[in-house]
Amino acid sequence: MTKTEQLMQERDDLQAKIASAHKAKGGSERETSDLKMMEQELLALEQRIARVESSPPEAKEKGKPQSADDKLEKKLDAALKDSFPGSDPVSFIEAAPVKPGDQHHKNDRR
Repeated sequence: MTKTEQLMQERDDLQAKIASAHKAKGGSERETSDLKMMEQELLALEQRIARVESSPPEAKEKGKPQSADDKLEKKLDAALKDSFPGSDPVSFIEAAPVKPGDQHHKNDRR
């Protein structure tokens, strides 16, 4: 199965979940929030499908990220998988290293 086919399958599954959630109207606040998140995920999947389909053929063959967007998408996907089923938003940004002066101030507070 190609990456495009896999993404399309994920999209179809998500569309079915969203349709089911719309039929079961009158849900709790959490269910409404979950529905909004699924709709946002669907939009993101559609964008990824469009990006994969429009990428150069050599990029599809090698499977290597060719642009900053591809690298960002890969990092976000990995962060999402690693954090699931957490409730915090996904982020791949790392904290800046602690500077020697910062460590000194931290030790003074004790």
